Amino acid sequence: MNVDAEALARAFERVGAKCRGDAQFVQATKFWNGTLRLGIGQTVLLFRFDEGELQSVSEGDDDPFDEPGNFGFDASIKAWNRLLLRSPDSQQLAGPGWSGDVVRTGDRDTYWRYYPVLRRLIELASQELK
Repeated sequence: MNVDAEALARAFERVGAKCRGDAQFVQATKFWNGTLRLGIGQTVLLFRFDEGELQSVSEGDDDPFDEPGNFGFDASIKAWNRLLLRSPDSQQLAGPGWSGDVVRTGDRDTYWRYYPVLRRLIELASQELK
């Protein structure tokens, strides 16, 4: 089964609405002021954080995305499907090459500090789609 960009984006939005109650997610976002950007094909989702609290999840474009506090990933719909529709494991999520044509964007230091947020979102989105 493959899911289109719209369905993938809606799954991430549903996860965004629920993750404030997820202890692992809340711990991972602690103190974050910035944005996580997910490029799903041509669709871009922005998760905005203020003092570690998720403020919004919205479709958008690139704010001044190279500023400190912001990072994300762009990947094809095919790559997101491979990642989300099978159980993610530590090898699959170990680095930038986790699932094919994936490109890291934004501030590298923020990426290293808040990568666990992305991992948790992927785990939750994967569960949401099953």
